[in-house]
Amino acid sequence: MLEFALVAFLFIPVLMGSFVTGMNLIRSIQVNEVCRDLADIYIHGGDFSTYSMQQLAQRLATGLGLQIGSSFTGNSNSNTGNSGNGLITVTQMEYVGPTTGSLCTSVGAGNCVNHDSYVYLERIQFGNSTLASATTVTLGTPTTGITISSAGVVQNPLTDSHAKIPDPAQTSMVNMWSDSNNGTAALVDGQVVYIVETYFQSPDLALGSLSGQGVYARYFF
Repeated sequence: MLEFALVAFLFIPVLMGSFVTGMNLIRSIQVNEVCRDLADIYIHGGDFSTYSMQQLAQRLATGLGLQIGSSFTGNSNSNTGNSGNGLITVTQMEYVGPTTGSLCTSVGAGNCVNHDSYVYLERIQFGNSTLASATTVTLGTPTTGITISSAGVVQNPLTDSHAKIPDPAQTSMVNMWSDSNNGTAALVDGQVVYIVETYFQSPDLALGSLSGQGVYARYFF
């Protein structure tokens, strides 16, 4: 019994850590599946600024603690004043090429302030805004002054400097999409990317000093 008690001081923390890690692994699989499903819906035309589509996201995330508040009519690009354990960020991004490209030519090269940059075309967020950080919303936050509709559509992505994805997210997108890495072709003028980011914290996976750190997933289409 004495030997068991001595060994238990070592093995009980290991067992607890294995439990928390294992449960977080299961949650990671769930969150990745939810994120991919939402991204698939988004690229096929799903409008997540409507309450019905946010309800669908909530059903897909059953058990993960996503809250979207009471029903609303019309559109809401920022339904984030909720509690809960989840935050969903939906972004449509476009690469604007040089001033000689077709996009800039369409508005006049002198007016195309966002040339050679990545811009927001659409931005919708719902869930618990207190969970937002640089690691859970990697495409940054649109700067104050951006003209965006209630449905999340950016009005002047070429001529409004506020539509440009801010640093350090801009640098990250350049590194990811402007170089041909691993055989992937770089984006060209006018190409669009659909992105869904999901983050769910894990307050229920806490045992003493051991706690779940939450799970983040991101899909590009």
